[in-house]
Amino acid sequence: MKSASSIEDYIEAALKTARYEKIDDGTRLYAELPGFPGAWADGQTQADASRSLKQVLRGWVQLQLERGRPLPKLKGLQRHQLSLA
Repeated sequence: MKSASSIEDYIEAALKTARYEKIDDGTRLYAELPGFPGAWADGQTQADASRSLKQVLRGWVQLQLERGRPLPKLKGLQRHQLSLA
């Protein structure tokens, strides 16, 4: 089981769970993260959507930590104490 020792490790693991769907008659991609309410993005390509989703997720994680809320568990990832350090 891999260990998440930094926020970036956690974000990279979370992004592996992303779901993508074509929208706007196939001209854009919608990306969401199951288990992360409100964490979604879109883009013209999967790379664009992934890049945007990573930024959204980083803010989402930071907000959860600032509020003292737990982060969702990710399959195959053991979380150590993550902080905004």
